Amino acid sequence: MTGAGDAPPRKAAQEVEIDRLLAEEFACDPGFAARFCAAAGLDLPGFAVETVTPEPSLGGAGYGDLMVAGRAGGRDVVLLIEDKISAAPATRQAARYAAHAARLRAGGARVSTVLVAPAGYGGERARYDAAVDLETVAGLIHADNPARQAWRRGIVARALERRRATGIQVPDPAMHALRTAYLAYARAWCADRGVALTFPQLNESYYDGDSWIEPVRAPGWPPERRLRHRLWTTQAARAGQVDLIVSPAEPHRRARVTAAAEPDMIIDGFSRGRGVQASLRVPEMRQAAGFDREAAEAALAAMARLADWAEARL
Repeated sequence: MTGAGDAPPRKAAQEVEIDRLLAEEFACDPGFAARFCAAAGLDLPGFAVETVTPEPSLGGAGYGDLMVAGRAGGRDVVLLIEDKISAAPATRQAARYAAHAARLRAGGARVSTVLVAPAGYGGERARYDAAVDLETVAGLIHADNPARQAWRRGIVARALERRRATGIQVPDPAMHALRTAYLAYARAWCADRGVALTFPQLNESYYDGDSWIEPVRAPGWPPERRLRHRLWTTQAARAGQVDLIVSPAEPHRRARVTAAAEPDMIIDGFSRGRGVQASLRVPEMRQAAGFDREAAEAALAAMARLADWAEARL
């Protein structure tokens, strides 16, 4: 669990227990790192753990869950590990991990961001370098003492059982079907019209509230600029919305966006005033009704328009 600020965030009890379990396995079982890396698909033969740091600072952008550092193949190696049970990802969580990984890579280390979460957890799974299902982690725990092994594997089993019992984060097949159709149509629509926009990859699972398609970008855009499609906004509005977001943005850049806005664009602050967004209303799309081609086309046309506007005016 990650949050921006000056102190590590409060966490669910079962996530704290999983954090401690992983830290102890990496620190105390020389074979655990090799088994973990193999499960994650990371090619790190001979990885020898040197330090294990719980709740590492992500370079001033909040805190991670676990940092494991060591050597493999004559190089420094770092694993930045995030574990999830049922909580939703924090804002830009995977992006903060990726940004800190990039800073560490600049020093010559080989760095991988890894998500540890139940098999059914979608969240930002595709935005990490690798992922290991929590169910798999239980099988990676080995001990000469059978009672110790059973107890430690039981920590994982109890966390998974609690997740199932609470009914939290139940995947929504209708939302997954909607987004599958949406992304396929969006890529085909852009290819047919020569619109150079890139869309996020499809996650394994989605949940009832996963109504934002982001980030959508054009080649050459600076990292602070992106598009977002909100499939719906509110029951009262009965509309979706496409946002062009610039964040962070200095005051003069926010003023420039406002001054350049066209009559039907909605200009608003973003991220508590740290950025700005220019938006266009579009028809809404909800999973109960399924994929709506006309609504998708309207949203894609709005994205293309905002992208062209940004290139010309910003």
